[in-house]
Amino acid sequence: MSAPVLSVRDLVTSFATPRGRLTAVDGVDLELHAGETLCVVGESGCGKSVTALSILRLLPEPQAAIERGEILFEGRDLRTLGSEELRQLRGNRIAMIFQEPMTSLNPVFRIGDQIAEALRVHRDLARTEQHARVLELLELVGIPEPRARMRDYPHQLSGGMRQRVMIAMALANDPAVLIADEPTTALDVTIQAQILELLETLKRRFRMAVLLITHDLGVVAEVAQRVAVLYAGRVVETGNVVDIFRAPQHPYTRGLLDSLPSARIRPGQPLHVIAGRVPDLVARPAGCSFRERCARAVERCARVDPALGPGRGGGTRVACHNPVEAPA
Repeated sequence: MSAPVLSVRDLVTSFATPRGRLTAVDGVDLELHAGETLCVVGESGCGKSVTALSILRLLPEPQAAIERGEILFEGRDLRTLGSEELRQLRGNRIAMIFQEPMTSLNPVFRIGDQIAEALRVHRDLARTEQHARVLELLELVGIPEPRARMRDYPHQLSGGMRQRVMIAMALANDPAVLIADEPTTALDVTIQAQILELLETLKRRFRMAVLLITHDLGVVAEVAQRVAVLYAGRVVETGNVVDIFRAPQHPYTRGLLDSLPSARIRPGQPLHVIAGRVPDLVARPAGCSFRERCARAVERCARVDPALGPGRGGGTRVACHNPVEAPA
């Protein structure tokens, strides 16, 4: 495999709270290659969005701080770049689709003007060229009657159309990396499928690297080549999506997969849940952060925090002292 276009190494991000520093991302390692989709999954509060915002250095300072780690994009460490260099990078070589398009789009500007702004910041185009590019992008993301729609305001569009506008803005400057933070949240199932299919089509067409953040394992199964499972700010399992779905090795990954609704569940049969709660990240307990919720915990789990290491073949890496056995 070629060298990764984006590599995150030992990333640690924390927030100041009245009780002390809260470590939201704790030693995360990720690699993203051109033309692939890497899904970052986990329950709410596990550090998915903070990881994405850390990559683009969009967290509020000094309340938030990247304490340690490297964020390497095309050989450059983004932590060392100045504000102007970052401004030239964001929305250009690395683009992001945020979780809620209605709060990401400016309600008082027409959508055509908002897409054109992304072009003006990074490209020296004449006004007629900007107009033509906006039309091209709206057609690319499947918005009907783009010439009329580009004069609409965000509130005049449906949720799915607003998300397509966000994708058009992200693609305006042909980015090498696209970060999509829960891009199908709050959309109905039919529209979700359309947005995911669109992202996959565009990824293949432009050979982008896509970092997709989600809590929906159905989405992961549909679009990802590789997956990283986060728990309490740490990667607990990562590898090929087929290997992990067929034979998860971390008990947390197993629990997430068991929690998926299934047609095999009989009427009245309760759904599987992972008992307990995520630990306090201000005063993280010793040992494995998942041990108090884990039926497979052993005495060592209370003393030694498991490192992410080689799993059971196939390139999977897992952080567990007592991983789940291979299925028969």
